[in-house]
Amino acid sequence: MNAVLFPAGLLAATAGIGYYWYESWRREQVRNRLTEQDTDDEIESRQRPFARRHWWIAVVVAIAVTASLVLAFVCPVPIACALGVVVTLLGVELDAWILEWRQSRIETQLADTIDVLVASVRAGSSLQTALTQAAEYAPMPIKRELDEMVARLRLGDSPPEVFGELSERVPMETFRLFSTTLSVNWEAGGSLGEILAGIGRTIRDRLIIARQIRALSTQGRLTTVVVLVVTWFMAAMMWQSDPPRFVRFLTTPTGTWLITLALVLQGVGIAMVSKISRPKV
Repeated sequence: MNAVLFPAGLLAATAGIGYYWYESWRREQVRNRLTEQDTDDEIESRQRPFARRHWWIAVVVAIAVTASLVLAFVCPVPIACALGVVVTLLGVELDAWILEWRQSRIETQLADTIDVLVASVRAGSSLQTALTQAAEYAPMPIKRELDEMVARLRLGDSPPEVFGELSERVPMETFRLFSTTLSVNWEAGGSLGEILAGIGRTIRDRLIIARQIRALSTQGRLTTVVVLVVTWFMAAMMWQSDPPRFVRFLTTPTGTWLITLALVLQGVGIAMVSKISRPKV
């Protein structure tokens, strides 16, 4: 009996130890994969830009509009494609305006943050303490960027690397100047308060010039919008006055290509006004 129980117990113990080691190895592999995933997500969140273009949304909407006009309303294909081009350009213009508004907003917040940093540094605080105080009172979205910088500095990351990644997350000239100044001052030292005060004045001057340029270019944008609205209003009035004749005009080759040409010219006008009204400051 003992000759049977002893090998059976030894086999059971060996199987238990093997199962324990297998589970430990499996848990270790899962833990490693989770750690790698968290690291990749963290790196991606650090390198994710503050604001990006979403022009592909305009393309998707234009394709949907074109397909709906051709399939549901039996619109001539050239007219539907020209309308898709106009919708694409209008969507890209709207996306560029939203991006411009977000960039102007965070630049204004950067100038206010620099004022807080200058006051803290001149009062005797260190750069890390000044950044912490600025992050506490800063509004969104710049608060997220400052919190990221402060957290990484507290964890012991290299300050020049932290400052450099700020300019990568917010790829703008003002943030590049700000991060470069902090990196150079951290490496070489110097009067940080005076330098930051000069940068703050430069950023505010740049914002003033940008607002003046936008105010001067508003007339061209409004003119383009008025021309588009008047054209579509006249087309709606013509259709309302005599729908059968208007539909027959659309279905004729001459009417189809004339309307297509008018829509293409509208798209060219939108693109030209968008290019002219956005000079680099």
